[in-house]
Amino acid sequence: MYSYVSILSTDNYLLGILVLNFSLQKTKPKHPFHVLVTPNLEQTTLNTLELAGIKTIPIEPIPNPHNPDKKDRRYYNYSKLNMWNTTQFQKIVYLDADMVVMHNIDELFDKYNMSSTNSGGGIISSWKQLNSGLIVLEPSQSVFEDMKSKVGKIEKEKGKGDQAFLHCYYSDWPEMKELHLSHIYNVFHNQLDGYHKKHGYYLDEHIRTGNKNFDEKRVKIVHYIGQNKPWMKIDEIKKMEPKTLEEQANKIWLKYFREFKKDLKSTGKLENLEKN
Repeated sequence: MYSYVSILSTDNYLLGILVLNFSLQKTKPKHPFHVLVTPNLEQTTLNTLELAGIKTIPIEPIPNPHNPDKKDRRYYNYSKLNMWNTTQFQKIVYLDADMVVMHNIDELFDKYNMSSTNSGGGIISSWKQLNSGLIVLEPSQSVFEDMKSKVGKIEKEKGKGDQAFLHCYYSDWPEMKELHLSHIYNVFHNQLDGYHKKHGYYLDEHIRTGNKNFDEKRVKIVHYIGQNKPWMKIDEIKKMEPKTLEEQANKIWLKYFREFKKDLKSTGKLENLEKN
């Protein structure tokens, strides 16, 4: 069995997960979507996931050895490693909660284990490593246990969580070109204009549910990096008149959010969502 997988470890990323799932389902994926959830989440958050029809998998948090503050969102960064423990699945495509899927990506399940993107490397030449926002992987109990035994011991980039760990754990990834996916699967929203100017990347809001007329320049996934997420600046985005691809990407997130709320309202299940 294959599955798309994400993780929710803080309540304030709930809207991200809801929009991620909504956008993914718009592309008519062949495989289900599951969210790993940590025990610190509020019951209202779990209730909303259930109302939205999102299947959850409870996990045990992996403490951040470099940040013991449980109130800090970064405390739960290492919990993402639990994706290697989802051995009920033969293969998963992991997606960060702060992403929007714009076109069908089922072809990713045909890629090699540990396929990912060198996001940003198309503009910043010094960036060589993978971005952990999207990873194709084959879960393994032995790999998971080995990872846990090395947490806090191998990282060179202190304080940068799971990604810093993975850069060391899979230190040879930059040289393994067969694992390098096209950047269209993980483009940072604030680099869209740079990728367009340098490589011709573009946004097509007409959802492709299949892979006919595949275009290596058409962005399939937008990744909203940074601390100021779209759901934290909805009023600001509403006022935008997009002049850049970055601003267009913010509008796209808001469009999906509004469509999601409209769908939920039609079922009478909107009471758990904050009105915006």
